[in-house]
Amino acid sequence: MSASFTYLASVTASTKRNPNPVGGNIGPAVENISSLVCFPLDPLTPDIQQRTALQSPEEHLQTFVQGGLDIQEGDILVVGSAEYPIKAVGDWYWRPDDANYMYLVLEDIKT
Repeated sequence: MSASFTYLASVTASTKRNPNPVGGNIGPAVENISSLVCFPLDPLTPDIQQRTALQSPEEHLQTFVQGGLDIQEGDILVVGSAEYPIKAVGDWYWRPDDANYMYLVLEDIKT
């Protein structure tokens, strides 16, 4: 990771994933990646929300993480005590170091 990416990726997080079904039942999500760093969570801009066809009343957030991580749509990003379902995962090119990272679209479910 470049120094600039490392500086901006100031939030520590982890991920959870639902286990494979056993006998037709799916257990609770379990830890998949124990520690990673990401950019602070920011609201998804309206144009990106429209392009990704996320038409729902929930608020959506975005963040960036290093590339090559085992993160999939349907996983859960955990930041502190908050959990955010991952709605979309995409490749993101970070021009300052000519490297590939990942772009995550998260759902912020208000309770």
